[in-house]
Amino acid sequence: MSTVHCNTVQTSSGGAVTLTKQSAAKQWSYVNDTGTSAIIDSFNTTSWTDNGTGNGTVNIASNMGNATYSISVSTNADNGGINRTCGVFTGTSGTTSTAGLYRISRWIITANSLEDGYFYSNILGDLA
Repeated sequence: MSTVHCNTVQTSSGGAVTLTKQSAAKQWSYVNDTGTSAIIDSFNTTSWTDNGTGNGTVNIASNMGNATYSISVSTNADNGGINRTCGVFTGTSGTTSTAGLYRISRWIITANSLEDGYFYSNILGDLA
């Protein structure tokens, strides 16, 4: 087995190397939406907009190619026996995913209501 050590890999003409059969997250964020909302850590995320209890909008820095990308969302673990879930918000406001943002919500299943908490989300798809 050989070991290769290098600092930069480029094409023979000096450009970026094309990786085949690779798909990395194009955006991700970790948001604390308890008390004063704040992005704890992120990639390709400009801001978080608190839209009220249990839901907010993730604003993407470099737009996706269209609104048909794959979003994965989760929330912090079960707390006190109350089941929680997260999902892409498609409520009555008409705000759904676009190339530059998506809206997510945190739902307490057993109480049938929204709740603030921690949001973890990421996107797979093609950038614009």
